[in-house]
Amino acid sequence: MFAVNIHAQQDPTAPLGWQKKTSSVTVSAPLLPQLQSVICDAQACRATLSGKSVTVGSVIRGYTVSRVSDSSVVLTRNQKQWQLSLFSTNIKQ
Repeated sequence: MFAVNIHAQQDPTAPLGWQKKTSSVTVSAPLLPQLQSVICDAQACRATLSGKSVTVGSVIRGYTVSRVSDSSVVLTRNQKQWQLSLFSTNIKQ
């Protein structure tokens, strides 16, 4: 007498043609911080991004603060840049 282990490749009780869903992992980039304010003095400018005070070189949510001017902040991540502005560039008259 021989013992044989047999494993079904598919669930024999499943409907014909049915296939098990494969799980997929999606990786999304961190959300851009929100620029809330900029304060400049004689030496440098500071910005408030999503409630956190930052200066050039600070890291927030994986983004590095590259530049802070009186009305905008430039963030860098993976050799890409984003400019956050305090005021909309769309001016309606």
